Amino acid sequence: MYFRNPELLYALFLLVIPVLVHLFQLRRFRIEKFTNVKFLKKAVQQTRKSSTIKKWLILFTRLLLLASLIIAFAQPYFGTSAAEDQSQETVVYLDNSYSMQVKGKNGVLLKQGIQQLLETLPPDGEISLFTNSEQFKDISATSLRKKLQEITYSPEQLSWKTISLKAEALLAENGSSAKNFIAISDFQQKEKDDSLSALPSARTFLVPAKPENLNNVAVDSAFVSEKSPDQLTLKVLLKASGKAPEGLPVSLYNGSNLLSRKTANFDEELAAEVDFSIPSGPVENGRISIEDNGLEFDNQLFFSINAPSAIEVVVIGDENSDFLSRIFTAPEFNLQVFPEENVNYNELSQANLVILNEVRNIPPSLNNQLVQLHGENVFLVVIPSGQADLQSYNSFFREFGLQGFSNIVQQERLITDISFSHPVYASVFDEKVQNFQYPKVQSYFAINRSPGAVLSFENGQPFLIEKDNIFVFSAPINGQNANFKASPLIVPTFYNIGNLTISLPQLYFSLNEDQKISLQAQLGKDEILKLASPDYSFIPRQQSFQNKVELFLENDPPQPGHYEVLRDTAVLRTLAFNAGRSESQMRYREVKPSNDLLVQQNVPDVFEEIKATGETAALWKWFVIFALILLLTEMLILKFFK
Repeated sequence: MYFRNPELLYALFLLVIPVLVHLFQLRRFRIEKFTNVKFLKKAVQQTRKSSTIKKWLILFTRLLLLASLIIAFAQPYFGTSAAEDQSQETVVYLDNSYSMQVKGKNGVLLKQGIQQLLETLPPDGEISLFTNSEQFKDISATSLRKKLQEITYSPEQLSWKTISLKAEALLAENGSSAKNFIAISDFQQKEKDDSLSALPSARTFLVPAKPENLNNVAVDSAFVSEKSPDQLTLKVLLKASGKAPEGLPVSLYNGSNLLSRKTANFDEELAAEVDFSIPSGPVENGRISIEDNGLEFDNQLFFSINAPSAIEVVVIGDENSDFLSRIFTAPEFNLQVFPEENVNYNELSQANLVILNEVRNIPPSLNNQLVQLHGENVFLVVIPSGQADLQSYNSFFREFGLQGFSNIVQQERLITDISFSHPVYASVFDEKVQNFQYPKVQSYFAINRSPGAVLSFENGQPFLIEKDNIFVFSAPINGQNANFKASPLIVPTFYNIGNLTISLPQLYFSLNEDQKISLQAQLGKDEILKLASPDYSFIPRQQSFQNKVELFLENDPPQPGHYEVLRDTAVLRTLAFNAGRSESQMRYREVKPSNDLLVQQNVPDVFEEIKATGETAALWKWFVIFALILLLTEMLILKFFK
């Protein structure tokens, strides 16, 4: 037991005063003579004995009464000696991920958590709170109430490890304070190894928000499965959890205009596919929509189909270039062919892809220009000539750290090995092909070391290598030396190299993922691009080249939807962003209390426990009550004890 005012205990020495008064009373007994001595003697003995007992009872009652009053004023309490001065420090994590959109017993889970916090936040003191997207450190309850009412859903869902690290960072380094951490979440199942554990420096309270409905349907993904000059087929994949509905309507919109509506029927694996056939052309504000009683965020999938920008292709060397004009056709490509001796360097500076088509010599002026273009992310393709000046070629290769040609080998070779994982062929083959009709060459240039081989001969020598966006053929591909132009590989090889120069137009991008998006645009010195929607706009990190701009997206944009790429007020392209669908599966952890984890069913119970822990067991009231009882006892002794 401890005392808030221990100095008042010195007053207990005053208890000696009533003891002295009772022990040394100044009153004396007088002797009276009576005739019946025997009877009087017996009466006197009884009176003296009763009087002595009464006096001792009154003495002890008064001593206890005074002692109780003195101890009450000293304010005794139970607890540690530092308990009364120990401050309480509380950090709250409020899960605002999309999975908190589902309804619980008392309404939407996120709104329910916010309402409980608004009702139970302590009126005085400071508190820290963080969500998946925001953080508020040591702010007053009044300010925090305003922030709570502004919290919206976030597409980001933190792991428990990240939550613990953020909570530890918000807790002060003051070791004397009692630290508490409260996590309000539905505790949706994420990574298998992401187990719940208590913070080592704080009492950890878990408040599980429990959904009532575990059925949900999500628009999982969409892609263009078939495309023709007049029509394209958009395939939509849907996934369900719990119990799948029968005959779910799926709608396709462009902005507010309804383009088509189909019905989805789910199989035994709770998956469904819907195909929409729409005319070819831009669908810049596309949206796929469903309605169900589960989560809301995955009921829509935004996508954009933009009008394609022509990729600028410059071919140097007009000999045997007809096959390139049949591959790089408008409107996807804008092809220009220049003779070896008459290169237009102004047009060359605007290219996205430069092809050296069997030129005999690479002069220093062209060499320098190509080095500069490569530094601006322009792709280069080198097809050697059978009469190539190896000195100029190898000088060109040294600029890029490539292994040069050693000598020409006059021997027929089959092209047998394909790097199926390389971006040029990643989308060409459904499976590895082993028995197709191999193209062949009559002669080729030997390369000593060949890292990055895309196509190889039967003896392991490379036919096509790639390094840092430079593609080099080791043999001429004209009809006299090779039949590569007649093989099925010719079109996907050059067509896909051309498409790699600019990011292929994706239907949509995912939020909270690092993205690099290449756009065809020529910006002035001080011009920049920004992304804007009706509710939000931002300027992403970007790098400008001669005729394209690369955008690097990290944490922006914060919400799904359509965002226009603006150069000043001109719209260059529309990009669609969607939240990931990992939260669509209604799987939750089983939250159980343990020695380290304290589980409460609601927020008020947590704050009550924290308050009870922070308070010491005050005993002064009991001593006052005891003093009153002693006072009443003394009065009863004086009145009824004869």
